[in-house]
This record gives sequence, C-alpha cells and structure tokens, in this order.
Amino acid sequence: MGTFRTVWVGALAALAAMVVVAPARADVTIGLVDTVEVMNNYQRTKDASEDLQVEQANLKAASEPKVKRIEELRLQRDGFNKGSEEWKRLDDQALKAEVEFATWLRYEQAKIERRHRDVMIEMYREIQDVVKRIADEKQLHIVFTKAFLSPPQIDIDQAGNLEDLKQRIVAQRILFPMPPVEITEDVLKALNDKYEASKKAAGAEQPKG
Repeated sequence: MGTFRTVWVGALAALAAMVVVAPARADVTIGLVDTVEVMNNYQRTKDASEDLQVEQANLKAASEPKVKRIEELRLQRDGFNKGSEEWKRLDDQALKAEVEFATWLRYEQAKIERRHRDVMIEMYREIQDVVKRIADEKQLHIVFTKAFLSPPQIDIDQAGNLEDLKQRIVAQRILFPMPPVEITEDVLKALNDKYEASKKAAGAEQPKG
C-alpha cells in the first residue's frame, strides 16, 4: 500500500510539473488596416501625384511643337496636287514625323510610368514595414486589409428569401469574427511622421543659394 501511495504521489507530482511547464494557449489577435485610406492620406502619395501631374504637363508641353510640325507638314503637303512629287515628298516627311513622334511619346510615357511604379512599390514596402513594427508593438499575430474583411460580418437575419440567405451564408468570410484591432491611424501617422522628417532632412542638406 505504501508503495502504491508513493507511486501515486509521484505521478501526481509529475502531472503537476507538466501542467506548470506546459505553455498557455495564446489567443490569436488580429489587426486591421484600411490600405485605401493609408495610400490616399500618405503625404508621399500626394506628393507623388503632384509630381506625376507636373511630369505629364511637361510632356504635353514638349509634345506641342512636335505636333505642330506634323500639322505644318500636312498643310504644306495639301497645298500641292495629291500624287504629285512635291505632295509625296511632304507626305513622306509628315509620315516620318508622325512615326518618330509616336515612338518618342511612348518612350517618354514609359519612363514616367516606370518612375512612379518604382515609387509606388517603395511606398507599399514602407507600409508593410510600418505595419509589421506596429503589429509587433501591439502583439498582433496577423493583420488583414479592410477590403479583405469587408463586410466584416454579413447579417443573415436580414435575408429576404431563401436564395438571399444562401448567398449571405456563402459570402460569409469568418464564422467566428474576433474583433480586430484597428491600426490604420497608427500606420498612417508613422508613415507621415517619417516622411516629413526625411523631407526636412533633405531640405537641410541642400545648399542655400
């Protein structure tokens, strides 16, 4: 009996030790970011949009004399009888100018698009970095975009008929919706603060005329 008691007490002690060292279940915490709001209200996005408008305006201004030259060649051509040697010569010049202009325009547009594509990729990576940092600070396990969870919960009680109910059930993204932690404003503030500081630093480094 004494041996049995000793074994039983030992088993209980071992079980207690296992309970103590066993890790507690960690609740999954979810974050939420409205990427549309972040992109629209990030100052770098606004600056990039203004830069794009300026570049497009500059391209339009650079295009105008080229377009005018083509129009002048067409007017000169039309001053001669169609099919005449002079008409053909000017028509060839106009055609060549049109082709050269179209090629130049596509090239310049592609350069502008590439520059702003690179800027957008940089901004997206900045957002990812800031989201990761804030998620770590708030101990979030996963961060969804608002679009992914929109609508966060579909009200099946408001279904109008059987088919509507089926559609609502199928469209449901999460069956047990844990309330996410909204970090959009945190992300936006962090991005704008960092960008504003970088702009000030860049301005301070520029030599004063």
